[in-house]
Amino acid sequence: MIVPVQKDDVLLADVAAARAEPEALHLWWLGQSGFLVQWQGRRLLFDPYLSDSLTTKYAATDKPHVRMTERVIAPERLDGIDVVTSSHNHTDHLDAATLQPLMAANPGLTVVVPAANVAFAADRLDVGPARLTPLTADAPV
Repeated sequence: MIVPVQKDDVLLADVAAARAEPEALHLWWLGQSGFLVQWQGRRLLFDPYLSDSLTTKYAATDKPHVRMTERVIAPERLDGIDVVTSSHNHTDHLDAATLQPLMAANPGLTVVVPAANVAFAADRLDVGPARLTPLTADAPV
Protein backbone atom coordinates (compact mmCIF):
# COMPACT_ATOMS: atom_id res chain seq x y z
CA MET A 1 0.00 0.00 0.00
CA ILE A 2 1.29 3.45 -0.91
CA VAL A 3 1.81 5.74 2.07
CA PRO A 4 0.95 9.36 1.22
CA VAL A 5 3.57 12.04 1.69
CA GLN A 6 0.87 14.39 2.99
CA LYS A 7 -2.31 13.49 4.79
CA ASP A 8 -4.76 14.89 7.31
CA ASP A 9 -3.53 18.13 8.94
CA VAL A 10 -0.35 18.31 6.83
CA LEU A 11 -2.38 18.05 3.63
CA LEU A 12 -4.92 20.62 4.84
CA ALA A 13 -2.12 23.04 5.77
CA ASP A 14 -0.57 22.70 2.31
CA VAL A 15 -3.94 23.23 0.60
CA ALA A 16 -4.59 26.30 2.78
CA ALA A 17 -1.13 27.71 2.06
CA ALA A 18 -1.77 27.42 -1.67
CA ARG A 19 -4.45 30.12 -1.37
CA ALA A 20 -1.56 32.61 -1.15
CA GLU A 21 -0.67 31.79 -4.78
CA PRO A 22 -4.02 31.99 -6.61
CA GLU A 23 -2.36 32.45 -10.01
CA ALA A 24 -0.43 29.18 -9.70
CA LEU A 25 -1.79 25.75 -10.57
CA HIS A 26 -1.72 23.44 -7.54
CA LEU A 27 -2.34 19.71 -7.81
CA TRP A 28 -2.66 17.07 -5.07
CA TRP A 29 -3.09 13.37 -5.68
CA LEU A 30 -5.60 12.05 -3.15
CA GLY A 31 -5.03 8.39 -3.91
CA GLN A 32 -6.87 6.02 -6.21
CA SER A 33 -8.11 8.19 -9.11
CA GLY A 34 -8.72 11.29 -7.01
CA PHE A 35 -7.11 14.67 -7.55
CA LEU A 36 -7.62 18.08 -5.97
CA VAL A 37 -6.78 21.00 -8.25
CA GLN A 38 -6.58 24.61 -7.18
CA TRP A 39 -6.33 27.23 -9.89
CA GLN A 40 -7.37 30.86 -10.07
CA GLY A 41 -8.79 30.68 -6.56
CA ARG A 42 -11.08 27.72 -7.32
CA ARG A 43 -10.83 24.19 -5.94
CA LEU A 44 -11.92 21.23 -8.04
CA LEU A 45 -12.02 17.59 -6.96
CA PHE A 46 -11.84 14.88 -9.60
CA ASP A 47 -13.14 11.37 -8.81
CA PRO A 48 -12.41 11.41 -5.07
CA TYR A 49 -12.60 8.12 -3.18
CA LEU A 50 -11.95 9.15 0.42
CA SER A 51 -13.75 6.39 2.31
CA ASP A 52 -13.22 2.70 2.84
CA SER A 53 -16.72 1.78 1.68
CA LEU A 54 -15.51 -0.79 -0.85
CA THR A 55 -13.11 -2.39 1.62
CA THR A 56 -16.00 -2.79 4.04
CA LYS A 57 -18.47 -3.97 1.39
CA TYR A 58 -16.21 -6.69 0.00
CA ALA A 59 -14.29 -7.70 3.15
CA ALA A 60 -15.96 -11.09 3.57
CA THR A 61 -16.06 -12.01 -0.12
CA ASP A 62 -13.78 -13.76 -2.57
CA LYS A 63 -13.19 -10.36 -4.25
CA PRO A 64 -11.80 -8.09 -1.54
CA HIS A 65 -11.16 -4.48 -2.47
CA VAL A 66 -7.78 -3.26 -1.30
CA ARG A 67 -6.96 0.42 -1.59
CA MET A 68 -3.78 1.26 -3.47
CA THR A 69 -3.05 4.09 -0.99
CA GLU A 70 -3.86 4.93 2.59
CA ARG A 71 -6.73 7.37 2.95
CA VAL A 72 -5.35 10.90 2.89
CA ILE A 73 -8.23 12.77 4.52
CA ALA A 74 -11.75 12.27 5.78
CA PRO A 75 -14.07 13.86 3.20
CA GLU A 76 -15.90 16.02 5.74
CA ARG A 77 -12.60 17.81 6.50
CA LEU A 78 -12.28 19.15 2.94
CA ASP A 79 -14.05 22.48 2.83
CA GLY A 80 -13.74 25.32 0.37
CA ILE A 81 -14.33 22.95 -2.55
CA ASP A 82 -16.14 24.51 -5.51
CA VAL A 83 -16.63 21.59 -7.91
CA VAL A 84 -16.47 17.80 -7.63
CA THR A 85 -16.69 15.40 -10.54
CA SER A 86 -17.52 11.76 -10.99
CA SER A 87 -16.38 10.35 -14.32
CA HIS A 88 -18.48 7.18 -14.13
CA ASN A 89 -20.62 5.01 -11.85
CA HIS A 90 -18.00 2.76 -10.24
CA THR A 91 -18.02 3.30 -6.49
CA ASP A 92 -14.37 4.38 -6.35
CA HIS A 93 -15.39 7.30 -8.60
CA LEU A 94 -18.97 7.90 -7.36
CA ASP A 95 -18.77 7.08 -3.66
CA ALA A 96 -21.69 8.17 -1.49
CA ALA A 97 -19.52 7.80 1.64
CA THR A 98 -17.20 10.42 0.13
CA LEU A 99 -19.59 12.69 -1.73
CA GLN A 100 -22.33 13.05 0.89
CA PRO A 101 -19.93 14.40 3.57
CA LEU A 102 -18.29 16.64 0.94
CA MET A 103 -21.68 18.06 -0.01
CA ALA A 104 -22.48 18.68 3.67
CA ALA A 105 -19.14 20.43 4.27
CA ASN A 106 -19.49 22.48 1.06
CA PRO A 107 -23.16 23.56 0.75
CA GLY A 108 -22.62 25.36 -2.58
CA LEU A 109 -20.67 22.48 -4.10
CA THR A 110 -21.28 21.86 -7.80
CA VAL A 111 -21.46 18.10 -8.39
CA VAL A 112 -20.72 17.28 -12.04
CA VAL A 113 -21.62 13.87 -13.47
CA PRO A 114 -22.05 12.61 -17.04
CA ALA A 115 -25.56 13.45 -18.24
CA ALA A 116 -26.27 9.76 -18.83
CA ASN A 117 -25.51 9.02 -15.16
CA VAL A 118 -27.65 11.67 -13.45
CA ALA A 119 -30.48 9.35 -12.37
CA PHE A 120 -28.06 6.68 -11.10
CA ALA A 121 -25.93 9.25 -9.26
CA ALA A 122 -28.96 10.96 -7.71
CA ASP A 123 -30.18 7.61 -6.41
CA ARG A 124 -26.77 6.62 -5.02
CA LEU A 125 -26.25 10.02 -3.37
CA ASP A 126 -29.84 10.26 -2.15
CA VAL A 127 -30.37 13.68 -3.74
CA GLY A 128 -32.74 15.03 -6.32
CA PRO A 129 -31.44 15.09 -9.91
CA ALA A 130 -31.55 18.90 -9.84
CA ARG A 131 -28.76 18.84 -7.22
CA LEU A 132 -26.39 17.45 -9.90
CA THR A 133 -24.87 19.21 -12.89
CA PRO A 134 -25.04 17.04 -16.02
CA LEU A 135 -22.00 17.08 -18.28
CA THR A 136 -22.49 16.68 -22.02
CA ALA A 137 -19.97 16.86 -24.84
CA ASP A 138 -21.19 20.26 -26.03
CA ALA A 139 -22.09 22.10 -22.82
CA PRO A 140 -19.71 24.16 -20.67
CA VAL A 141 -19.82 23.71 -16.91
